[in-house]
Parts: sequence; C-alpha cells; structure tokens
Amino acid sequence: MHKLSIDEVFNSLGSNINGLDNKQILHNEKEMETVAKTDKDTKDNEQQLQEAQSRKSSYEYEKSSKQNTLNSNNNKISRLKTVKSKLETEKSNAKSKASSIKTYVENADNYGGWYDDLATKIQGDLQGTVVTEYNNYVDRIDEVLDDVCDEITRLENENMQLNWDILRLGSAINSLINEIRTLCN
Repeated sequence: MHKLSIDEVFNSLGSNINGLDNKQILHNEKEMETVAKTDKDTKDNEQQLQEAQSRKSSYEYEKSSKQNTLNSNNNKISRLKTVKSKLETEKSNAKSKASSIKTYVENADNYGGWYDDLATKIQGDLQGTVVTEYNNYVDRIDEVLDDVCDEITRLENENMQLNWDILRLGSAINSLINEIRTLCN
C-alpha cells in the first residue's frame, strides 16, 4: 500500500474541501481579516477615547486651578483698592494738616502774643520740623500708594492672562467633549 502525501490528498480532493469551494474559503479568510481589523480599530478607538478623556481631565484641572488663582487675585485687588482708598484719604488729611500748620505759623503774628524768642523758636520748630515731617509723611504715603497701584496693575494684567487661558482651556475642553462623543459613536 502506498501512502499519500498531504499534497496528493489535497490535489485528489480538488477544489472542494469539506464541501467548501475556493470562493467560500477566500470569503471566510476576508471575514476573519475584517474581524481582526475591527478588533484593532476598536482597541485604537478605546485608546483614543482614553487619551481624550485624560486630556479633558487635565484641562479641567488646569482651568480650575487658573480660576482659583483668578478669584484669589480678584480678592487681593479688592483689598488693595480698599488700602489705596485709605492711603489716599490719609495723604489728603496729612497734606491738609501740614498746610494748616504752615498757614498758622506764617500768620502767627496776626494772632498776637507771639513776640518773644520762645515764640520764634516754636514757630521755627513748627515750620522746620513738624511741617517737614508731615511733608516726609506725605512723600512716604506716595511711595506706598505707588507700590499698591503697581501691585493692582500687576494683578489685573495677570488676571487678563488668566482669563485668556481659561477661555482657551474652555475651548479645548469643548473640542475634546466633541471628540469623545464622536469616539463613543
């Protein structure tokens, strides 16, 4: 008895293996390739979905952080504006007092009784020391006011940038929501 090789068996069966013709075999192979491709597409889709969700979460966290900084800056600006107003009032009061003392000293002769050396010394002290110190006080208030105004401006500029960043992140989040919706369909 002669043993047949696999090739001989295949050739003896011809184009019909277990009742399937070549077209059916090719069709089944294509279906298997399609299923494999669909599985790969599904995995790619799931990975893209996870990446989009991760980016969205990251953007939401960043947006929230920037919003918190913006709110904090607004509170600081509000407090600084209160300080600025109080400093401006104090500056006005100090200028007024210095002017009143200066006017009083300059017109001391009109009030009577200011004729001796002690009067001259008191007038000199008032003019030289008290008025000068009030003027120095006003100058120092001006310096602090300038610093407060600079800080208010810095915070307002930072807030403009934060507002822009928040809008940009909101737009990116919106786009990611659409991408996620598309990937889920």
